[in-house]
Amino acid sequence: MKKATLAVLSAAIVFGGTLTAAGPYASAHQAKAQPAVTAAAQDTNAASAFQLTPSLKKHWGGVEFTLEHLNASEAGTEFMISHKLPANPADLDPEIDRTLMDMDYLVIDSNGWIYERQSGSGGMFEFPDGSWGMRHEEAVEALKDQPQELTIKPYIGGYYDDTTTMFSDKADVKIPLKGTYPLQVDQGKIGSISVTGVDFSEDKTIVRVAAAGETAPMQTTGIWLVENGKRLDESGKKLKSVEDGIYEYELEFPAVGKNASLELLTKRMTPVTFLDNLEMNVQLPR
Repeated sequence: MKKATLAVLSAAIVFGGTLTAAGPYASAHQAKAQPAVTAAAQDTNAASAFQLTPSLKKHWGGVEFTLEHLNASEAGTEFMISHKLPANPADLDPEIDRTLMDMDYLVIDSNGWIYERQSGSGGMFEFPDGSWGMRHEEAVEALKDQPQELTIKPYIGGYYDDTTTMFSDKADVKIPLKGTYPLQVDQGKIGSISVTGVDFSEDKTIVRVAAAGETAPMQTTGIWLVENGKRLDESGKKLKSVEDGIYEYELEFPAVGKNASLELLTKRMTPVTFLDNLEMNVQLPR
């Protein structure tokens, strides 16, 4: 649900509330694919624990964006970005006002590894000088293989290509899984994914999918396995490899019958625009 930033802040100030995002990949009327939490800390080669306060700043349309902190541990990586609004509302660029509530973040390291989002929240905040703004906190997976640098890339887009509800079938794309792979799946304006294989066991079904470029984490969410017409929800997602800009994931689903008729269900999606002017690069301790 899109709202003008200043209007939201005013309401929060009046009622003394805290704004908590439902997750940067979802809204009531224009839904983004919401990444599953990936509990894979034990599977990663995490960097040593550290806490950074880089205070990196970017400015855009009267708004000051600051990376307040970035903390890493074997349990995950957390960061906070503040959005300080101008004291005079007239100084806020209308385009920025529209963009702030739709902004999400992609986290990628110097080895090309993209980190799955685990949680996120946002809230109103009063700065020491009395001005108001927002703080966005996010947690992603633990770092792998001690990267030298971490890049936080703000972006907009990556919505389901249907403005009514995330549960609408208007944006659905279905394709039968008949055992011949790779299998290309067109997701509309955002691009396509490839089903590279399906593995069956007594307790789960693993669907391997690949996508090219940094929109891969958006494209590989909002995917379901359909067994004899019944939709099965994904219960886990792991990035398994990155090679030449191709990201291959494993998606876990419940076990299916040996003779079941299977389909892959995904969504057509809108394009993603990365806000390169707000990109933040953090040098990590070695």
